[in-house]
Amino acid sequence: MKKIWRRGMPFSPEVAPLVSRMPAVDEYRESLLRLQGVWDSLSMLGQMSGTLPDIGATRAAFQSLSEDLLDSLGRTLLSNVAQRMRSQAQVAIDILVRNLFERTADIGFLSTDSQLREVVRASLGADGVDAAALRALQARFAEYAAKYTVYDDVIALAPDGRVLARLDDSIEAGPGSREPWLAQALQGGPYVEHFGPSALMGGRRALLYAAAIRVDERIAGVLCLSFRFDDEMRAIFSQLLEPRDRSVIVLTDGADAVLASSDPWQVPVGAPLPPATSTAARQLTRFAGREYLMVHAAASGYEGYAGPGWSARALVPVDQAFDTAELQEDLHDNTADDDLLARLDTRELFGEALRTIPVQARHIQRDLSRVLWNGRLRPAGEGTSSAFSATLLREVGQTGERIRQVFEQAIANLHRSTLNAVFDEARHHARLAIDIVDRNLYERANDCRWWALDGVLRGVLSQPAGERDAQRAAAVLQRINGLYTVYALLVLFDTDGRIVAVSDLAEQARCGSVLDAPWVRETLALRDPQQHVESAHAASELYGGRPTFVHGAALRANDGTATVVGGIAIVFDGEPQFAAMLRDALPLDAQGEPSHGAAALLLTRAGAVVASSDPARWPVGSDWAVPTDWRSLARGASASAVIHLDGVACSAGCSVSGGYREYHADGSIGAGDLLSVALLKLGAMQPQAAAAPVVFDNAATPPRGKEPVVSIASFLCGGQWLGVPSAMALQALQQPRIAALPNAPAHLLGMLEFEGRLLPVVDLGVLRGTGPAADPQAPLVVAQGSGGQRFSMRVDELGPVFEVASARVQSLARPGGLQERLVSSHQRMLILMDVDGLVAQAGIAALAVAAMAEVALA
Repeated sequence: MKKIWRRGMPFSPEVAPLVSRMPAVDEYRESLLRLQGVWDSLSMLGQMSGTLPDIGATRAAFQSLSEDLLDSLGRTLLSNVAQRMRSQAQVAIDILVRNLFERTADIGFLSTDSQLREVVRASLGADGVDAAALRALQARFAEYAAKYTVYDDVIALAPDGRVLARLDDSIEAGPGSREPWLAQALQGGPYVEHFGPSALMGGRRALLYAAAIRVDERIAGVLCLSFRFDDEMRAIFSQLLEPRDRSVIVLTDGADAVLASSDPWQVPVGAPLPPATSTAARQLTRFAGREYLMVHAAASGYEGYAGPGWSARALVPVDQAFDTAELQEDLHDNTADDDLLARLDTRELFGEALRTIPVQARHIQRDLSRVLWNGRLRPAGEGTSSAFSATLLREVGQTGERIRQVFEQAIANLHRSTLNAVFDEARHHARLAIDIVDRNLYERANDCRWWALDGVLRGVLSQPAGERDAQRAAAVLQRINGLYTVYALLVLFDTDGRIVAVSDLAEQARCGSVLDAPWVRETLALRDPQQHVESAHAASELYGGRPTFVHGAALRANDGTATVVGGIAIVFDGEPQFAAMLRDALPLDAQGEPSHGAAALLLTRAGAVVASSDPARWPVGSDWAVPTDWRSLARGASASAVIHLDGVACSAGCSVSGGYREYHADGSIGAGDLLSVALLKLGAMQPQAAAAPVVFDNAATPPRGKEPVVSIASFLCGGQWLGVPSAMALQALQQPRIAALPNAPAHLLGMLEFEGRLLPVVDLGVLRGTGPAADPQAPLVVAQGSGGQRFSMRVDELGPVFEVASARVQSLARPGGLQERLVSSHQRMLILMDVDGLVAQAGIAALAVAAMAEVALA
């Protein structure tokens, strides 16, 4: 991919136009450019003086990594912002479409209401409809609207467009009330969906659902439901946008005109937006003289319903999209645990490019350590004072330390930003899941109360037991169940709890049996028509013994009294419906599969599984260990945590049911509250790495005056700091070519060529019994015994080259005759190895002689 240069650095094409708007990237860019300038000067001085002749390669690697680091930071910031926007847009349109699907069923049910049909039938007669019947119908509309507060008007129209009755009689329909959608409804289809200005609504725009009213098999009128569109969009926007959000979420029609906006001052309703490109998940666009980052989301559809052809977009001003303060707030979130990052296998969490940056930074730091290590061993070049060399080495070391700090901070911020984005995503999808559940159960609570108003069902139950027309009631239940496909069974029962009719012909054998469940008695005891009963999530004989929710409402006599004549129970088809809700709430990859190994559960506060996206792992009815602090979360609250499942760390977002509209919206905490949990896989947990021991140096106790000193070249091996006298350390090498030796002991890795000689390579960790070096690219230290035998040692890391007072060096008795010494100060210690003893122990002398003979023969 060809990079684009911006502000002195190359960036990927998608990042380059945004770099100037990313304060975090700009801050690191300036720091790295300053360090590059210092490094250039030091590199030139090092090469001119001969103190650091090989520093140029390290400088080139540093520049290359700086470029990769800044580009990765920019791409990560962009990806995190775009992912959040994408989720917001997708949820906005999908929740709306789910809601509107229910409206298509409502209009089909209500258009067959018996009292409505009687009024329409009367309107066809010569005498018309009397005022009392119209008032009664208006009152009936009010009963329906009181249970479904998503409607602000219910209207019955004659075929010529005259208003027969309406809930809101303050609106005067204009002369153009006979509109194209009305003619379409009179053709007798299942429903008509219309959005826009309507004379029927006094000229204001409205989202209307209409269906024909049939009387004696002919179309005699049209029923209209006016949906509270603006009210619903405000609710959706408020749930998706937090106070710190800079995004604007809008709903657009097929012509890219804005239908609803979370911030109409920024993006007003009616404004045309630039078309969304189908080739990019995100795009830069200009609107009203301002640049925005925009993400587009089309409706996913629900139960075969695709919606009105609308889509959603999330826009954020480019100059606010990557706000540094907001980024720092995210980075200091307590979920971004450094210990978690240290132990986490990040192969699944971070992309390949992001994972290689710390490795490259480590290689640069190692190479710099090697250069400095060698520079401190090497005497000052001709014409160069030792003081100058020492000063130059100190400056290079300090610059290298600043480089290390910048790299580590930037890499840590990259990792934390990515990790926090996953935690934010988990919370977001948990909120989405419980919102879908709340909205769905709101519909269920209202459905049973609506159907309890049906005149046919009430009439059948008002008849004496032996005279009831059960078949007529069953036909109504079957028709309702055909419209509302989320139910396994609808059941009509009398005041004795005896089943009168069911919606499924295959369940007719249940008729005549008596229901015995707590919710039955509770339903028959209801006296307020606004109330309903919701069972606990438990096994039900009406659902084949499987757990589900059953909602119930009482039916009253048709004589206008409050006499309860029975009840209606609606058995929610919980298993597939809840599973579909959880699946719809999960993030998906390009193939439509859950990303990040995502899974979701629906639980009670006690941890009983109501539903899960993986029923084989978490079957319905099983127990799930809910974290203690989640059990007392307030209704509507969210939380996140790290959950460990079979050695795998997951980002877990939790959200508690907060209700929807008037459904369970009192805020009280109850045992029956539902919790949604979204699990996003972070990666397997690795064993806790042992902390590196603190290196010994002379910082705490430097030599005083002219007391004798020992110069030590130190290195880390097997978790212990070791060293050799500096005079016996020749050079540190990085990744030289090693030729393996057949049938060699385990501690001999092979031979390498150094200054025209073949040297044995010893794995010092194996020789000392602490184990081989963990990194095959670990550095090698070339040493020389007092007899001139040269060899190299593989160590884990290089340490400092320093001087220590001879008085602090103590003899250390070791097995095998080794004359090792202990160097200690302020609880810090280092073992000064016996190089000549090491030569003998490793059998190096014989190998060295053989190698020299081989070179001589060659």
